[in-house]
Amino acid sequence: MVKVRRLSRLGLLALGLSVGAAVASSAGMALADSSTDWLAAVDSLLGGLALPAAGSGANVAVSFDGYSLLQEGTATAHTATGEYGLAIAEGSGAYAYAGGGIGDLAEAEGTNALAIAGGNPGDTGGDYDTAIDIGNNDRPSTGAADGAYAGNGDLGGGSGTGAHDTAIDIGNNTNDADVGGGNDGAFAGAGGLGGVPGDGNNDTAIDIGNNSGLDDGANALGGSSNFASQFGTMTGYDEGAFAGFGGDNNIAVADASYTREFAGVYAEVGNGNYASLVGPENSFAVAFEGNSNVATIFDPFGSAPSYADSGYGFSNDVTAVLFAEGTTAAVTGNNVYDILTALGHVAGTL
Repeated sequence: MVKVRRLSRLGLLALGLSVGAAVASSAGMALADSSTDWLAAVDSLLGGLALPAAGSGANVAVSFDGYSLLQEGTATAHTATGEYGLAIAEGSGAYAYAGGGIGDLAEAEGTNALAIAGGNPGDTGGDYDTAIDIGNNDRPSTGAADGAYAGNGDLGGGSGTGAHDTAIDIGNNTNDADVGGGNDGAFAGAGGLGGVPGDGNNDTAIDIGNNSGLDDGANALGGSSNFASQFGTMTGYDEGAFAGFGGDNNIAVADASYTREFAGVYAEVGNGNYASLVGPENSFAVAFEGNSNVATIFDPFGSAPSYADSGYGFSNDVTAVLFAEGTTAAVTGNNVYDILTALGHVAGTL
């Protein structure tokens, strides 16, 4: 099953999180690689795909409403008749599937790229889902294949329906020798995509960067109108941005790279939670188990990770770490601010 979450461990991890020195950021996305040129890929989708001549050696496939419009090489595209889905795959081993609902869209661009939108064949409820994977993926993976998943939970072996969901994964996903590989990318929709219950509608997950590990990426699952985005390189286990998992209207935005397990930005379970950070590698922000919680980090100069924690059953909490130049933490409570600057450490004030 895709991405079995460990919510019960999150609280223990957050309370005991070490904020030691971070490892330098690993190499970023190879933007010069045409397989990760997402602007060109989007342009090809919107402006019309140039069809290669038969026998050209290209790897490209296009399917619409159950009909194969093009099949060359090892790329594969599948749709179901009567559902008006569109699937486009380009690259060696690329796979795109749009089905299990009305009007789904899947685009896979790159070697072993994978985009799956809607639900399994014969499903209903996975309507107007969009999955886009642009980049190269390693196969086989020890977990589910890397890529973009949007829609019903059975796409990941779970349950629940997902409609109007969007998952976009831009970057390369590779296996890590220590933790294996798989389940990396963008996941939006029903909780079953991540091993948790609940339907997921109008969810959006965006992962931009290279992942090397297991369970890394952006996850907006198990609730409605959740948003998760991850910008950065991740190596390790269960890292990235996580929104929803039993709540609605949650937002998790991570603009950092990660090299340690269970690190990232979490906005989960309650309604209206928000967690956002711009900070050093392995910085951690949590808005969890409560309503109207806010946790934010802005640490543009620091070299060691910062930590913000808001929630765990409290209401109307505000937690912030601002302008830090070293390791600091603002921990659970109402209106907690923790500021560390060259002028000294000031806690409990804005």
